[in-house]
Amino acid sequence: MISWHTRPRPDRVAFGLKVGVGALLALSALTSTARGQPPSGRAGEATPEADLPITVSFAEAPVRDVLFAFADFADISIVADAEVEGLVSAEIRNQPWREALRTILEAHGLLASEHRGIIRVADAASAQAREAVAPLDSRTYSVRYAEVADMAEAVQALLTDRGRVSVAAESNTLVVTDIPRALDAATELVRRIDRQVPQVDIAARIIFVNRAELEGLGVSYDLKDSRGNQLNVLAPGVADLNGDGEITLPDEQVPRGTDVVSLGGSSVAALGNAASRVFNPTLSILASLVMGRSTLVSFIDALESLELTEIEARPSVRVMSNRTARIVVGEETPVRVIDAGAHLQGGGQGTSSVPVATVDYKETGVILEVTPRVTDAGEVLMALSAERSSADLAPSDVGVVFRRQQAESQLLVGDGESVVIAGLTVTERGEIVSGIPLLMRLPLVGRLFRSRTESTVRRDLVIMVTPTIVSPAPP
Repeated sequence: MISWHTRPRPDRVAFGLKVGVGALLALSALTSTARGQPPSGRAGEATPEADLPITVSFAEAPVRDVLFAFADFADISIVADAEVEGLVSAEIRNQPWREALRTILEAHGLLASEHRGIIRVADAASAQAREAVAPLDSRTYSVRYAEVADMAEAVQALLTDRGRVSVAAESNTLVVTDIPRALDAATELVRRIDRQVPQVDIAARIIFVNRAELEGLGVSYDLKDSRGNQLNVLAPGVADLNGDGEITLPDEQVPRGTDVVSLGGSSVAALGNAASRVFNPTLSILASLVMGRSTLVSFIDALESLELTEIEARPSVRVMSNRTARIVVGEETPVRVIDAGAHLQGGGQGTSSVPVATVDYKETGVILEVTPRVTDAGEVLMALSAERSSADLAPSDVGVVFRRQQAESQLLVGDGESVVIAGLTVTERGEIVSGIPLLMRLPLVGRLFRSRTESTVRRDLVIMVTPTIVSPAPP
């Protein structure tokens, strides 16, 4: 007994069919489906025949009657081999008819293959035996967009034990040899995979701003006695050597640039902030005050500077979806590497451990590496790495210091949408105060006995990315 209830094709409102051995097949359609209207899915969107849902019940029905019923319902040709026989009992509810047919056949040890719109049903064991002695055929596939080596690996998985695939790299062509069923599967696979892949334009902006402010103000003193002790560091080589109370230029006995220390009678000489003067001042004031036989020399140094550095890079690259692109704008910096424990062979005297120097190269500059993937929704999923780096000499003898600003991220961006993947602001503030003990802490007048240097360094880094999908050209 066979019975089912289904939503048929638009050109069938209701029909019935009597099948062999007294089994009755009755089909009734949903009355809401009118001629010319799509049977299911959204409004205005036709549903393929393969997606028609079916609810069917079989009770000890001959397998050939089941096949004829499916052929009449789907309006498709089904041919069964001579050895196909048996009874079918199954209950299927609201499933696509192709999926229902395939499941029923597999449950009874049958195989179905479709060629040019005709479905052939055969016993699995018999089909395998025929395939083992079936003549082989060959087909040639010209691969246009995919990598021919990758395509060959995918096709090989569909072939039988006797099948083989050859690659002609010069013409980007595959030659597949196997039975017709495997060749049909390979043809469908090549058709689905060998498609034009969309491309993506990646435009990035890397902005680096370095702002340095420096302020300094200091007062230094040098107290001399014309007939006694003298310390002369602020103005090296200039001193009162003849004791007349006048500071003279260096003579032959005191070369210019020499720190003068003169020991005399009972007197006092003093220096204040001589070692803490403002470096490279933009303003220096020299004052001299004579008090009897003593001379007070004072220097007032002032500095205010602003240094602004702005680096903006705009790398852009076009890359296929699911491929990695890398762009480098910069240089390679040689780095000397010393291996202190290297062993060298001595000529007949064994081995010796001596330092061995090698040279390694490090990439610096603007480096952009990105792997985009275009989604079905028209968005771009990116794995991105952006770097801006530079090499400076180290303050010690270690060699080179590499300064890097780098960002790595994975993000989903709309077509033509700009997004900031990195934003970093670093501010460094420093203050150095030095002066004459006790005097530098006096209220109001303490500034006359100390030096102060203030520095502020601010670094800003912004990295922006804009992906744009490039529409493929029409075939």
